[in-house]
Amino acid sequence: MAIYIDHCGTTPLAREVRDAMVAFMDSASFANPAAHHHAAGRAAFESVETARASIAGHLNAKPEWVHFAGGASEANNIIIHGFAKRFRHHGCRILVGATEHKSVLDSALDLQDSGFCTVETLPVHKADGLINLEVLEARLTDNPDKKPTLVAVMWCNNEVPARNPIEQISNLCAKYGAFWHCDAVQGLVREKVDVQALGASSVVFAPHKIYGPKGIGVFVIPEKSPMLRLEAPFQGGEQERRLRPGTLNTLAIVGTASAMDLHERRRSQLIDHLRACDDAFITTMSAQIPGFNLTIPRSLKCPGIVNFYIQNVDAQSLLLALSDTVCANRGASCSGAGGEKVRHVPAALGLPVEIAANVIRVSFGFVSSIEDATIAAQLFAAAAKR
Repeated sequence: MAIYIDHCGTTPLAREVRDAMVAFMDSASFANPAAHHHAAGRAAFESVETARASIAGHLNAKPEWVHFAGGASEANNIIIHGFAKRFRHHGCRILVGATEHKSVLDSALDLQDSGFCTVETLPVHKADGLINLEVLEARLTDNPDKKPTLVAVMWCNNEVPARNPIEQISNLCAKYGAFWHCDAVQGLVREKVDVQALGASSVVFAPHKIYGPKGIGVFVIPEKSPMLRLEAPFQGGEQERRLRPGTLNTLAIVGTASAMDLHERRRSQLIDHLRACDDAFITTMSAQIPGFNLTIPRSLKCPGIVNFYIQNVDAQSLLLALSDTVCANRGASCSGAGGEKVRHVPAALGLPVEIAANVIRVSFGFVSSIEDATIAAQLFAAAAKR
């Protein structure tokens, strides 16, 4: 069986989560949760609201702050376009990190020609991939027309091991009256998310990164946040407080609550495991491949992600040579689906094209043992030498 080291792409459904979802499927709560006028619909509705309350409890949030979408990418789109739509008659601006997930970066850039929303890209430090706070503050200060501003900067990057200084970002946005949208998909994997302490205007995560189901995303909008008055970018239903129309994926919502319960119990165990896998992989690669280079240094705050390149080795050819034995990726799966040669993240780090086009991301999790990390590195070394 191939060694799976693409946990940033997705994680397998945990047995405990699967059991919870099977138990739900065996129950009578199969109806549409919006069908409040009959008993079956009310039973499904209760299942959704029980799950919503459970998820909110783990996030130090109120249940009414928690909303469900078809994935984190859709949730990011709802926030970005919902913000712009709300202020379209007055003008607004978006400051977006250069290394954000494509669902944030592309959503923001899509508004550049709107005529009512200006979009500026925030650079990151090339040495560590962290957002440049000096530039962020300068951009926040330079707002003579007092336009409503949305800062879209993620917690942990999904391609390189970069954990942004979210505490300072939160303080700066509060200081200058800006909204802050936090993509916490990889942040939630590694740290406890307390929505009220975080200070973000909106937070997004996806349960399939924490051994939960695919096809569902969660976005949280705290009560105190003016973002609560987002104007929905989609129409056609009153579900999720009219922010996201469409029949709720009740089964996946139940699975999300179960995944959150499980993850909160074993996060510290996961972090220890991720750091040990990083150690094993990097140590073996460094010893066996002279041309092995980390794209940015490893991070104890963002463990489980190793982004690297091998001098004079084509990444695509290397991954194809290993495709039956090692499951790894050149970056985010959403970018891979588009066949891009140079990913936006290594490009934002200022890497030369010949290097940026050949970075590889491995990401660890419970499916990969420490021994697997070592063996995978040995397989990479052997293939690179060939």
